[in-house]
Amino acid sequence: MFFIGIFGIQDKKKQLNEFSNIVCKCGALSRAEFFEKFRYFHIFFIPVIKWNEEYMVRMRCCMRLFKVTNAYADELKSSINLDMNKLEDIELADKKIIRDVCANCNERIHLLFSYCPYCGNRIG
Repeated sequence: MFFIGIFGIQDKKKQLNEFSNIVCKCGALSRAEFFEKFRYFHIFFIPVIKWNEEYMVRMRCCMRLFKVTNAYADELKSSINLDMNKLEDIELADKKIIRDVCANCNERIHLLFSYCPYCGNRIG
């Protein structure tokens, strides 16, 4: 009898909820994604054990990440409102990802862009 076992450990990110019309700490009115990151062990691509669960919120305007406590995460899974005061800001190594605004159209843009994706104006 010959048996081939397919198993492994994998990291996964799963979006649980999305909130609209949230005022971010950067001052912009934006959307927020509430998601869960975890690691799991699978056999034949069927998840068996899950661990290292973390809950986070990412703002779409400036891509800022916030950590969510487990107690508040249970509430956010079925809620339609997000309280920014209950979130813990995560310090990122590269804080200068977003430029302030494009000089031509006043839209927020990524630091690595040479041209504004909204109006086509050359940056810098």
